[in-house]
Amino acid sequence: MAQLVSSAAAACGLFVAACQMYRARVAAEQSRRVADLQALQKFFDDVFEREAALHGASGDGATQRHAFNDLLTFLEVYASAHNKNLFGSGSEEMVRHKLEDSVIELEAAEAWHPLIETALDRSTTFAELVKFIGRHKSEIDERKAEKALKAMPLPV
Repeated sequence: MAQLVSSAAAACGLFVAACQMYRARVAAEQSRRVADLQALQKFFDDVFEREAALHGASGDGATQRHAFNDLLTFLEVYASAHNKNLFGSGSEEMVRHKLEDSVIELEAAEAWHPLIETALDRSTTFAELVKFIGRHKSEIDERKAEKALKAMPLPV
């Protein structure tokens, strides 16, 4: 009889432990989603801040160069994070698309190309951004073609 009671108690204990493990897994998943959202919000806040600083510095050459280099460094850091799969599944696609759009804008802004060339002073400079571009070249080309198509005037 004592063995039956201890077996029942052990089964109840296993059930309680399983419930606690399930609740912990749900809580961890929820925390991961919140952290993913916060990372995404931070990314977009920061990229918009750098784009605004660049736009706001249009009259002053030194300030403009600083803002542009700050934007390039920001893109390099986030390209590195993307290359190393540091984003959760909820934010990865949006960050990737913003990085791709930024690359498209940089390629189109020919006035900035000499500044980019000047910044490329070592083989490691913007290596992560170059790696990102290489990995996503086909998607960048698709998005570039889509942008060009939308920029075409509609026939009258």
